[in-house]
Amino acid sequence: MAENFGELNARQLWALVKFAKNVRLRCRNNSAFNNFMNATFPNATFRQVAKTRPNRFDPSQMEVYPGLEIVVKGDIVAEDEGEE
Repeated sequence: MAENFGELNARQLWALVKFAKNVRLRCRNNSAFNNFMNATFPNATFRQVAKTRPNRFDPSQMEVYPGLEIVVKGDIVAEDEGEE
């Protein structure tokens, strides 16, 4: 996490905590989350996209699941690219 944010001060950490509490309290589904994020960060677009992965029970079959895509000034990051 430090490579993405650097060393955060107490004020920045409080902002993150308040943000996380708002998301946890108000965003009960993906649509609500995307709307909240789009309103909070007007320079970015958050949207749900269909993703695929091998099925757990039958790896020869692909499973479709909802994923997250974020676009900022033409730079697209998909959910699995940003996760570690």
